[in-house]
Amino acid sequence: MTNRSFKRTILLIRQGESGLSTEGAIVLKIPLLSLSLGLMLTSWVLGIYFISFLYSPTIIIPLFDQFLWMSETKGLLGLTTLFTLFTLPLIGFLFKTRHLLKKRKIRYTMLFSNYVVWLAIIASQLKITAYNLGICH
Repeated sequence: MTNRSFKRTILLIRQGESGLSTEGAIVLKIPLLSLSLGLMLTSWVLGIYFISFLYSPTIIIPLFDQFLWMSETKGLLGLTTLFTLFTLPLIGFLFKTRHLLKKRKIRYTMLFSNYVVWLAIIASQLKITAYNLGICH
């Protein structure tokens, strides 16, 4: 293979005109987006489930140096509601532009930071519920 044909092959692969197109990368992006939706739905299900068996008018949210008193709905589903409003447009944007492979690092950074936020929300829901049930004081 000459240098000229090698450069032509690389150019074709970049443009997606050869049999080795970028479809494999598109297939990878859809499960990453569905994982974000899965974490969001898990947070909603856990929040609603915990509200169903915590029978108190207020719950205590433990912070590092103080406590917050809130209603059950605000305490367990407040962050979930707030970040759902940020996540749905983000996922829509990433899904709509999934065929563009430019700036992959930025796209993966946005997805993984979204995962970290949702895992932190789920962990906070578990911590709030455990504290209010008297499991960890």
